[in-house]
Amino acid sequence: MNEQEKQKHNHKQKSVQVLLSAYDGEHYLPAQLDSILSQKGVQVSILVRDDGSGDGTQRILRNYAKKYANLSAYSGQNLGTAKSFFHLLKHAGCSCSYYAFADQDDVWLEGKLAHAVSCLEKMERKYPGRPLLYAGNVIYASKDLRIQQTVPARCVRKPSFGNALTENICIGCTQVFNRKLLELVRSHLPDGTVLHDWWMYLSASYFGSVYYDPNAYILYRQHEKNQIGMQKTAAARWKNRALHFGGLRHKLSGQAALFRDAYAELLETDAQNKRNARSLGLLCAYRADEKKKWQLVFDQAIYRQNRLDDLACRILFLAGYL
Repeated sequence: MNEQEKQKHNHKQKSVQVLLSAYDGEHYLPAQLDSILSQKGVQVSILVRDDGSGDGTQRILRNYAKKYANLSAYSGQNLGTAKSFFHLLKHAGCSCSYYAFADQDDVWLEGKLAHAVSCLEKMERKYPGRPLLYAGNVIYASKDLRIQQTVPARCVRKPSFGNALTENICIGCTQVFNRKLLELVRSHLPDGTVLHDWWMYLSASYFGSVYYDPNAYILYRQHEKNQIGMQKTAAARWKNRALHFGGLRHKLSGQAALFRDAYAELLETDAQNKRNARSLGLLCAYRADEKKKWQLVFDQAIYRQNRLDDLACRILFLAGYL
């Protein structure tokens, strides 16, 4: 392929900007950057925000930025994961077709972005002009990547806003989204603490559409610094379930209120989402209204993917806990 043919071929490829937040990631960051730069079938660029690292992360980023014209990085004070990714959303370029989140310690299979883009293009033909989100399964991998295990997909029911109100099935490191969703979210960021990937799921499922891919294109590295990891035994999964629900005290209703406030002007003029609006209103108000509490408990539009988790969620709604 000569240079002219190569340029013509590259022009046909969709552009994807990868947004990566790094913090003390010197041990795993190079492998992740290499896997992103090696993506096939797309024009990839990377924007990295260093979240106040104290190790060699900034040195690594400077070296990569010198070597690769399609990688840029900047540093800031430590904001924490969610706020750092929201900062990246505000500084993302406006010329790309699609955008993706990346964690610093994973490794991507070379077709990850191309497959996500293909799915998003199909969605755009079905939902033109709508905010769209792709997410998928992961391959759990040991720290050295030698041991790998794919677990059943987290999504057994259709992704929806009612599901997003109770849980986040869209792991951030798998998320790829279109420019419409980028523009929507960065002009309606939450005024409070919300996980960035959960906010994307809420926003896309209310105003657009979400596709969950049961296939996996990412090695999700497990190590001692993982914020969310794999539970290898039944006892560990039960312990994690108890800790998870224990940490959700008033958080679901609080997050719903943040969503309502952030998107207030859009919700007032949106007559197409009556079912979503009803579910949102119930979750925001149920702790102060006994009638709405019972309506929420029996609202089938609101659900968790796992049946046992769904039952626990409804019991906790009844107790006014969530």
